[in-house]
Amino acid sequence: MIDHLVRDLQVLRKADLLIGKIWVGVFVRRVGLLAFAGLIGVFGLGMANFAGYNALQPSVGPVLAATSMAFADFAIAAVVLFVAGRSQPGPEMDVALEVRRMALDSVQEDARHLRLALSSLGEEVRDIKETVTRLVHNPLDVATEKLLIPAAISVIRGLRGKKEQT
Repeated sequence: MIDHLVRDLQVLRKADLLIGKIWVGVFVRRVGLLAFAGLIGVFGLGMANFAGYNALQPSVGPVLAATSMAFADFAIAAVVLFVAGRSQPGPEMDVALEVRRMALDSVQEDARHLRLALSSLGEEVRDIKETVTRLVHNPLDVATEKLLIPAAISVIRGLRGKKEQT
């Protein structure tokens, strides 16, 4: 019984570790994508700054090129941010959560069995205590109840069995 409880607790620990690893993987992926989006955003900001600088110049060609590159960089950063925000754990998370739920149910069932076993053990100890107390206070009554009555019943059954055989 205790072995089942320990085994179930180990399964629960492993399931929790697996769930933690999955969430860490999702977090690392999100942070990586966010960092990449930030880098692209910095490049876009640099290009926007370059475009603003060139906008002050009388020539229109370099400004439109730099501005279009900045908008393209911002668009890429927006797509990467969108993907990073929607990044979710895969189906392995469902499996890990199911294993965790089963382990918790099993731990609860083992705890119920352990509680019942301890309860019945307590009742047996109380019964033994009462028997010992009665034996100390009334040894003949206990001897009659525990020894004489079962012996008499056995003798009567034996006599009935012999009577039926004849």
